[in-house]
Amino acid sequence: MSEKEYVKNIKLICELLQSDPTPGVILKLRESFETLSKQLKAGPFLEVFEATLSNIPFSALFSLLAAPDNKLIVTVAEVTGQLLKPVTWPMVHQTFEEYIIQGLAHPHPVVKALVLRQFLKCEQKADPLAKQVLTHLCDIGMAMDYLLSEESVSAIKTLLAGNESQRFRVYDVVAAAIKDSDSSFEFFRQEGIVDLLLKEGSAKDVLVAMNFYELVPTLCESSVPYEYIEAAGVFKNVLEQVQQAKTDDSVTSSLLRLSALKLFSRMADAKGISPGSFYRKYAIAPELAELVLLPEPRSDLKITAITCVGTIGNNPEALEYLASEKTALEALVTVYNTSIGQLRVECLRAIACIFGYSTTPSGAASQICYELYAKLDDGKFLVGLTKEIMKGFEESCVAGLAVIQKLVHHAWGLHEIASYQNIVNFLLMRDSSRPKVAQQWQFSVIESIVKAPEAKSEFDDETFARLERYAREGPYYAVATARVAVESS
Repeated sequence: MSEKEYVKNIKLICELLQSDPTPGVILKLRESFETLSKQLKAGPFLEVFEATLSNIPFSALFSLLAAPDNKLIVTVAEVTGQLLKPVTWPMVHQTFEEYIIQGLAHPHPVVKALVLRQFLKCEQKADPLAKQVLTHLCDIGMAMDYLLSEESVSAIKTLLAGNESQRFRVYDVVAAAIKDSDSSFEFFRQEGIVDLLLKEGSAKDVLVAMNFYELVPTLCESSVPYEYIEAAGVFKNVLEQVQQAKTDDSVTSSLLRLSALKLFSRMADAKGISPGSFYRKYAIAPELAELVLLPEPRSDLKITAITCVGTIGNNPEALEYLASEKTALEALVTVYNTSIGQLRVECLRAIACIFGYSTTPSGAASQICYELYAKLDDGKFLVGLTKEIMKGFEESCVAGLAVIQKLVHHAWGLHEIASYQNIVNFLLMRDSSRPKVAQQWQFSVIESIVKAPEAKSEFDDETFARLERYAREGPYYAVATARVAVESS
């Protein structure tokens, strides 16, 4: 019995895949895959399907999608799509998740369409990859056209009639779609989907409200959705909830306050607003100050408030607001000056955020940082910080080094470091017993010092030369030691 034509063709493809990818081989591969595509269509499909995958694994097909030949990519994508037809979504997801994400970023639209067709097999309300894939799809014009179609909107509205988890998967995709597109926002607004989302903010279910708070800063990447959300009274209502929750010690009230605080802190990075104007209008600083000063050192609200002060202070405009309002920064100073252990670490992390708002700080914000620095530990911040680092505890050591690395970016900060020999000596002293993450931060500080324009004038020649050598040698350099073998008599 003669060998079937599709078997001969599959064997030829296998031989070509083992050859160097010369132009001639690429041409033959293209012709062979075109033939295989026709053979899959002509059938019997299951026979050709099994013979193909028994000899050519999906991984080989996926690698060909990166070939330097567009016609070959198109043909291989067509064959791959045919072979994937009987494969269920759970199997695609489990086996090919890495390739799904890579395919979404592929420059060729045929490959992106191949991925999209696989994803349409997915039960979006149940699959954990749904949000990730749909978010990627929102960066693809072809997928956006589908998302904004009448068919898609009908499906979206059906899903929005479901449970909380299902609704917020859809809202995640809507948020990703409108993040960089005012026209997409207007489309979803006219369809009533934006208003459905805003209603979630007043839900009695605290988890629904928390999910809504999580989405709001993402929606404010442009001034158009921000202005619509503001006009709906969202920020006013959230701030009022924070203020009213003071008299409610319930777990649900605390959870809501935590989410509201995080919402306000993340607004510092929203591109659609002026942070200074936003925080002056919705004065969150007094609320933060009150929570920072809570007497219970391990309170989640206290720790979150400290983190929020750092996050807000990482934006120069917002930092100027905090400085003009004073209470939140003063509260941070008070807690740092009197704290120990984990609470002090949290304060250091917030201080690092504030000092590190820019790699080239200048002007009013840098002056605010200096004034904050001068108040910490009653003007002896660097002395106390060096002692904290030298204790050797990983968290405090890393947090302290992070602060010093941010100080380097300020001209006054570099001067302070250069003027305190104890910290310079510590930085130049290698110790392999320190945790690796601490050694990495130590190296990062020195690297920042060496790159600083003012460094040569701040340090003497010998010290600067040692700093440069440290930077060249890397974070884990170990000095070689001579080993002498002693011969026994």
